[in-house]
Formats: sequence, structure tokens, C-alpha cells
Amino acid sequence: MNRGDVPAFSNILKITCLYIAHCLIPATLLIATSKQSILRYLSIPFSIFIAYQAIHVACALGPGFFWCELTRLFVTIIFQCLNLLLINPKDSGDVPPHSGQGLVARLYYTISLCTQPRGINTSWQVKNAPSQPKYYQRRGWNNPPRGRFLIRQIAIAIWQYLALDVFATLALQQALEQKKNETLPPVVQWDLSVEQWIERISSNLIAGFVVSRILIDFHHRAFSIIAVGIGLDSPSNCPPLFGRAADAHTLRGFWGKFWHQLLRQPLTSVSAFITRVLGIPSGSSAEQYTNVFMIFFFSGGLHLAIDTVQGIPTEESGAMLFFTIAPLGLIIEDGIKALWRFSGKSSDAKKESKKSPSPLWQKALGFLWTSAWLGITSTWYFYPQILRPQNQALVPYSVASQTGLPVMGLVVVVGGSIVAFVFEAEI
Repeated sequence: MNRGDVPAFSNILKITCLYIAHCLIPATLLIATSKQSILRYLSIPFSIFIAYQAIHVACALGPGFFWCELTRLFVTIIFQCLNLLLINPKDSGDVPPHSGQGLVARLYYTISLCTQPRGINTSWQVKNAPSQPKYYQRRGWNNPPRGRFLIRQIAIAIWQYLALDVFATLALQQALEQKKNETLPPVVQWDLSVEQWIERISSNLIAGFVVSRILIDFHHRAFSIIAVGIGLDSPSNCPPLFGRAADAHTLRGFWGKFWHQLLRQPLTSVSAFITRVLGIPSGSSAEQYTNVFMIFFFSGGLHLAIDTVQGIPTEESGAMLFFTIAPLGLIIEDGIKALWRFSGKSSDAKKESKKSPSPLWQKALGFLWTSAWLGITSTWYFYPQILRPQNQALVPYSVASQTGLPVMGLVVVVGGSIVAFVFEAEI
């Protein structure tokens, strides 16, 4: 080992120990203490301290998506600790029997509730969590067989890795070209030509909501392969992370059905607790939009921490701006829907519209609206990342650098078609 590798190894060992402690402490308290135990309250500042130390170490190790994902996990666990230990307390009686009778199995399951807080197959499972792929249902399997599950997951994960390699190579070339030409316009810039706006919106949507989806889903899929492969988990506890893109024709559909729901339960529980403390009337519009704002505010703070690990200075990060302005888009969308409902349609027509799916033209307009809003507002968040060559390393080893980009692009296109046909991969 080179001397230069010693600090990196030391930091990796440190962040590993911090992560283990960060997972074990709340999991142990959940199954070993009562819901009113004072130890649960004392654990929260300790978890915050651990997360702070971990983010400091991750900054020294980053940039890199792995360290960003660890940062997301550390912060998510804090919110989930507040949820499961204090706000909506759970104890050993809430851990399902099917998680296993042994201490190790029960501890692993409880840790998974903190690190993957969708609550799959529990009474508090997150709303709109995707069901198992129709690939299994068409073959009469309500619960995917372990072998078939692993084969399908591995095949899709390999394609995702190669696709990420292609996207990363293209993004790196673009970032290096921009850096070479020193064409780095300000992040918040409105006086752009139509062509420049189209380019920015297209690049933001691809980088932010296509590549990011593949990247996040790849790591989740890889984790499920390991957990199910070594027998720590079952396929029934590993449904898809993302919903269908067809549901993203509204902003609510995008955030509430299509995008991953990893932050929904912990952030919603904390925001709901705050609205109760503030005395905001339950069920009112004020409560609804206050909850929405706080959820996106917390999410902005989390992504600001991720930007810090990526080496993006706080003053250049658009995380808080992008996420805190998201509720405005929902308010505009809700207002348009309200105007449509009171636009003179008869009550019978309203009832009929609720039963039948939205017309194609409405969905087309919805997709245009959603794409325009996300494409424009995400400029503040994604553009600082796209400009930095060091943030384009999406995979640890690049196959495209060995085979050439045209060859790898062809492999991704052909391989994706095969995977989609054989394993009925859903978009």
C-alpha cells in the first residue's frame, strides 16, 4: 500500500464504523426498549453527531456517487429514527414474525426499516410503493421465486451499469470541453436564447431524471441482489424502487408515484409532527401545503449535504432553491385543476371523468408542463454538477474507455432491447 493510500483507507474504515454504529443503535433500541424509553430520546443527538462526522469524512473521500449515497443514508436514518423511535414509535412487537426468529435476522430487518424506509410488507408501508413487476404476475407468481428474481435483477443491473458508463463518458467529454473553452455561464441565467433553453432543459431532464433514476435504481438493485443472494432478505421485500414514467404527467404524479419514495415516510412524519405542534388545523389546505413545503425543505437540506460531498460550494449549490420552489409548482398545478373542475362541466361529466382515465391530449399537455417545470427549475440544481468533470464518474470501472464509445453505445441499445423483451423491463 502506498503512503498516499493510507489516509484514504483510514477514512474508509472510519466511515464504515460510523455507518455500522449509525444503523445498529436505532435498530437495537427499537427491538430492545419500550416505546417510552428515555434512551430513545438520547439517541437522536448521538445520531446527529455520527452523521456530522460521517459527512466530514465523506467530503475527504469524495466526490463520487457512492459517498453521496452514504450521505443520503446517514441523513435519512436521522429522520427515520425520529419517526420510528419517537413520533410514530415502534418496538419489537411491530417487527413482523416473517423477518426471522433469530436475533441477527430481526436486527437486519430492523436496520432495513431505517435504511430503506418504505416499510415494505408492514402496516405502515409507504403510499404508492410499486407492486412487483408484471413479469412475475403473468407467470402466476405473487411472490417472485428467488432464482428467477436474481437472474432478472442481475441482467437488468448489468445493462444499467453499461448504460451509466456510456452516459458518464459522454458527460465527461462535455464537461472537459466546456472547461477547456472556459464557457461557464452563471447557473441562474434567464437571458438565454430559445436554442440554449432547449439545450439546458433537455440536458437537465436527461442528467437529472433519466441518468439519476438509472443510477439510484442500479445501487438499490445491486443491494437487493446481495441481500437476497446471501439469504438475508426475500424477493417479496424488494419491489421496484421507481414507479412507471406514465404516471409523471403531473408534478404530483412525478414526485408521489414515479420517483422513489425513500424519503417520503421519514420526512412526512417529521413535517406532520411540526404542523401539530404549530396548531395548524388538521385536514386544512394550510396544513397540506405547510407539510409539502417542509418536506421539500428538508429534502433540499439533504441534497445540499450531498452537494457538499460532491465538492460543490454551498454558495454555488442550487439544491435549496430547486426543492423549496417545488411546492409552488404543485400550487400552480392544483390551481389549474381547480379551475378545470369549476369550468362549467356538469356533475355527471365530473363523475364520468373520475371513472375513466385522462384523455391522451390531457396527458400530453401534462407531460409538457411537468417537463418544462422540472427542466427549468432543475437548472439551478443540476447545472453545477454537469459542469464539473470530477462529478461524472458514475461507475468505478469504465468499459467504454476500453471498447470505445460507439461500440459500447451499440451494446447498450441492443442489450437494452433484449433485456426489455426477455425480462419485460418496465419504464
